[in-house]
Amino acid sequence: MGQSTQIQPHDGTSHLFLVGQSKHGFWVARDLEGQSEGIFREKKDAVRFAMFEGGHPNAVMLSPNAVEPTFGMGVS
Repeated sequence: MGQSTQIQPHDGTSHLFLVGQSKHGFWVARDLEGQSEGIFREKKDAVRFAMFEGGHPNAVMLSPNAVEPTFGMGVS
């Protein structure tokens, strides 16, 4: 039998993340509240980040549309 691990968020709260591929081919994971974001080369890494930061397995919503990073855009 395999072991299960529970993913815990950094700050004790849960968040929802939008995960999608940018027009440049990178995978973006963005907290819908604008508190956290990551850019990744692989989809699995973006999903893993979102699940960890989100605090639960249902924290990830995959987008059928391009998701562009907000870094450096003055979005808070």
